[in-house]
Amino acid sequence: MTPSRSRRPHGRAPRTARSTAALLLAALLTALSSGSTPAAAEPVAAVGTGGGNSSWSVRPAGTAARTAFVMDSAPGVVVKDAVRVSNLSDAPISFQVYGSDAYNTPRDGALAYRQAGEAQTGLGGWLTLRTNALVIPPRRAADIPFTLNVPADAAPGSHVGGIVALNNAVEQAGEASGVDVGIQRAIAVRIQLTVAGPLTPGLAVRSVRVRHHAAGTPFGGARATLTYTVVNTGNAALQPTVSPDVRGLFGWRHRHFPDRTLPLLLPGQRADITADWPDAPGLDYLTATVHVTAPGLPGTSAESGRVVVSWPTIGAVAGTLTVLAVALDRLRRRRPGGIGSLAGDSS
Repeated sequence: MTPSRSRRPHGRAPRTARSTAALLLAALLTALSSGSTPAAAEPVAAVGTGGGNSSWSVRPAGTAARTAFVMDSAPGVVVKDAVRVSNLSDAPISFQVYGSDAYNTPRDGALAYRQAGEAQTGLGGWLTLRTNALVIPPRRAADIPFTLNVPADAAPGSHVGGIVALNNAVEQAGEASGVDVGIQRAIAVRIQLTVAGPLTPGLAVRSVRVRHHAAGTPFGGARATLTYTVVNTGNAALQPTVSPDVRGLFGWRHRHFPDRTLPLLLPGQRADITADWPDAPGLDYLTATVHVTAPGLPGTSAESGRVVVSWPTIGAVAGTLTVLAVALDRLRRRRPGGIGSLAGDSS
């Protein structure tokens, strides 16, 4: 579980309350929509850096073996459980606690959670906590019961969200553009609910491309980037593993990128992946192939090809060949029996 950050301006007289609120909202939206939001399955402590140390954890109540809520339910059922918020610091902490929808950020597919002010249209909207605000004394914990009201028309398959504990304290984090900046930290614990019904897991790889950047000097090393998109086309949450490979015109393998396991990819969500290739060839026909697998699912692949060209190298080769051709032509003309020799005999 990674701490999320939101920037909040405070303490500058020239700024109006309206602009301060707007900056806070924009920064909070950015923070809670980024890969640094509460994103992992296992909760860890968040450690504050301003206004005194503060740390806390969020996890399912009860046995310590549970690091996330994993549930199965039929449509129309009410599921009950409890979440434990622990204050691990030596000072009281004030929290806002709320249910949230999970989603994958397009860049790299990091699992993130929507903020409290956003519309919760999925599992986050089905959650009701006994309390949404509390102060926990030092070195104490609070168990908060909650109910999950699964709609009667809930679609079969995976529904993922979380319970977020946001520390109400604002930590000073310096200054940006003449405004004092503060951060708020949050942790989420994941809830993964499988609604009974037909499961149709599926993955697809799309938009495989090699972007080539030739060196500015002849025979200089080129660099490239491989980009592709992994899409969850089914109704089950999956954790894909991708295996990218690039080969040349005659099947010679130029680069095998290390296998990469992506974060949990939710139904209908995607992950846009970019892999750097610093030692790409300057001239070839490249075929990029990306193979994706997930536990219990047959693998699938996609590929694309393109010619890569280094114009400085081609220019240097063409110039060299031209010089060689001219030199060979002059040498041929000066040989005995050549054109120049015959002309001399006739005179």
